[in-house]
Amino acid sequence: MTLTILSEDSPNPKNPELKSGHGLAIHVSVKGISLLYDFGPGGTLIHNSEKMGIRLEDVDVAILSHGHYDHSGDIKTFLEVNSKAVIYHGRDAFTPRWSISNGSPREVGIPAEIRELRDEKPERFALINDLYDREDFVILPAAPGLHSKPSGNSLLLAGNEGERLQDDFVDELTLVIRGEKGLVVITGCSHRGILNISEQIKAYCSKCSVNALIGGFHLRNKEESEENIRFIAGQLAESLPDSRIYSGHCTESNASSILGKTFGKRYGKMYTGRILEF
Repeated sequence: MTLTILSEDSPNPKNPELKSGHGLAIHVSVKGISLLYDFGPGGTLIHNSEKMGIRLEDVDVAILSHGHYDHSGDIKTFLEVNSKAVIYHGRDAFTPRWSISNGSPREVGIPAEIRELRDEKPERFALINDLYDREDFVILPAAPGLHSKPSGNSLLLAGNEGERLQDDFVDELTLVIRGEKGLVVITGCSHRGILNISEQIKAYCSKCSVNALIGGFHLRNKEESEENIRFIAGQLAESLPDSRIYSGHCTESNASSILGKTFGKRYGKMYTGRILEF
């Protein structure tokens, strides 16, 4: 199994030709299946895939983790080069999204041209409401749970103007790949709470070991207290005692430092162009 980070916030330290940006796109090759999880912020996916020898036209299945621009930006360009893959998305993924982190609302949802594209080509999109189980991978719907969600969610709204409410991220999808040495779990931003997602994985398969947990955990410097980050890191370490953790994107420096100290050599940072073998 090979994972390639096609787009991420951090630039590649050895390959300046790759484009980075605030967003996420991960390609997975497993047992002859080509998967794409998220599409980046726009302007990075096609360029980087060509530079890294990833044939997007061969992607069999695509998954949108949730309906924000930094995960959906290159959907249009993907559909232009790929004529077969269905894009799986969660409920309300195409609802208008807003951020009030700077005071007044600004749009952060799926770009309008892509929302229109879904109406033009409905056969290329498929809604996931429940667990979707394939032979080598599973798509899990929005994680339930009692653990708190990221504090930054309070600054993120959903709905049309005049009807905006705090976003509950019912559209969030997690990709679980069955590997020979355990599950490999990929998240987008973990808006439903990374501890809730971890418990959802255990509920899905209580006897399965988790080889790796990869993605953004939405633990941002100005939004999440150090105390809460330490609690989350400790709980993750307890529930995933043998797992490797790779994080980045919306996992900012404070959380990355604490996760690194908690997991030691089992922790690694994501960056554009990083290749992970399992």
